[in-house]
Amino acid sequence: MKRKMKVVSLLLAVSLITTMVTACSSNNKNNSNPSNEANAGQATENTGKAALEPYEITMALPIFGAEPKDMAEVEAAINKITQSKINATVDILPISIGAYSQQMNLMFSGGEKLDLGFTFGSGGMYNAAAASGKLLQIDDLLKEYGQGITEAVGEQYVNVPKVNGKLYGVPIVDAYAKGTDYYLRKDLVDKHQIDVASIETLDDVENVLKTIKEKEPNIIPLGVSPGLGPVTSFADYDGLGDRLGVLPGYDNALKITNLFETEEYADKLCRVHKWFKAGYINKDAATTTVLPNAQIKAGRTFSAIYPSSPGQKEGIELEVGYELVRAELYPPHAATGSVMSGLWTIAQHSENPERAMMFLNLMYSDKDIANLLVWGIEGKHHIKISDTTADYPEGLDINTVGYNMKSFVWIMGNQRLSYLSKTDNPKLREIELGYEAQSIPSKAMGFLFDEGPVKNEGVALKNVIEQYAQSLETGTVDPEKRLKEFNDKLKAAGIEKYMAEKQKQLDTWASTK
Repeated sequence: MKRKMKVVSLLLAVSLITTMVTACSSNNKNNSNPSNEANAGQATENTGKAALEPYEITMALPIFGAEPKDMAEVEAAINKITQSKINATVDILPISIGAYSQQMNLMFSGGEKLDLGFTFGSGGMYNAAAASGKLLQIDDLLKEYGQGITEAVGEQYVNVPKVNGKLYGVPIVDAYAKGTDYYLRKDLVDKHQIDVASIETLDDVENVLKTIKEKEPNIIPLGVSPGLGPVTSFADYDGLGDRLGVLPGYDNALKITNLFETEEYADKLCRVHKWFKAGYINKDAATTTVLPNAQIKAGRTFSAIYPSSPGQKEGIELEVGYELVRAELYPPHAATGSVMSGLWTIAQHSENPERAMMFLNLMYSDKDIANLLVWGIEGKHHIKISDTTADYPEGLDINTVGYNMKSFVWIMGNQRLSYLSKTDNPKLREIELGYEAQSIPSKAMGFLFDEGPVKNEGVALKNVIEQYAQSLETGTVDPEKRLKEFNDKLKAAGIEKYMAEKQKQLDTWASTK
């Protein structure tokens, strides 16, 4: 297997970690069926295999940590399938996540061979790459060779990443809908006879926190960390990418509102500050790097509020070592940002974009390829427990096996095709389907804001948010003293101009629907 770049050391930024956490759950898309697995080979069936000359596809893949030592063997196993189906082989190019963006830019600018690459939707990476001509427009390729992708992602989501009406990437199959859930330790719920079914609002949560504070003085009632708490996790609005102009209720007749001046935002800040002063929240909430999960695992915290996703409860339970109970505080809604967490794209300078799309379609529709990418080789890196579940071979685990990408299954395209772990809920796929069925799409689904015309204001506004929001939203400071100052600084930095441009673009987008 060729290697054109060295895997560099891990350098994962905190903002990227947050994006990853928000993106790590399993999703709720339709399962593939046998007909899907023929889609990627449609060209060979229609034109005859001899019409396809052999081709090697170069695929850039972000790696979290060290490169699996048996990646070359897994690549060879994948190539046995791809040679048979699309007369192509795949050269997987692993790049450390800490250097991924920089290395991809170097590959584009240097014209190095590249066909497929994963592109993060957060932070503007996808938009910028599309606008600068680094990515290939794929509308026609998707229609001709990507039927399996469309079926896996869903008709309602596959075209969401369009930039100026053109598609440059396909979303990973992920948990597009997010709501708000409250998780509580079951042992203490039972001990104090807390009626979880009655918890529906933050008022109800407050009553529970008061009970725990009084009856379990050595336990912190609610774990909070920057970006994860009652204010940020309880998002009853479409943030339109950056919260600088939002749609309350995911609708608001497409009229943008300044979140930070709303009564609802002020009320949440006052509430969380009240909780902070009452000792319901950990005192280091604004500065800690310990996530609420880890706080619960340490045995010193009772509960946490999280953006929801299907199967999340079981995953958190496995991590924290406590049985939990769940109360829904806000129903799941889907927005452009959640669909855009990660995308697979074709390089503008790909030498054979048709074959690249054929392989991408296999990633989304062929169960054998999906499980090779995630679990590795059967018998060596995993064993099948059932048609839907796998485990590590005897004597091996996630740390000692030669290949395993299960922790980052979402990055491989269609995680719904991969085997569940034996510790996963065996009904997870059914849960996912039910979750999607009840989710509500934002009225602005598909809208992507181009910050270009107000880029300077965007930089200034984000600096202000970084200065104020963390301490306010964790309850550490009194909003009566700091919220007005925060909003004054936002106005001075140009939030009104920024929001006017966002509204203008949203109106233009809506006029085409």
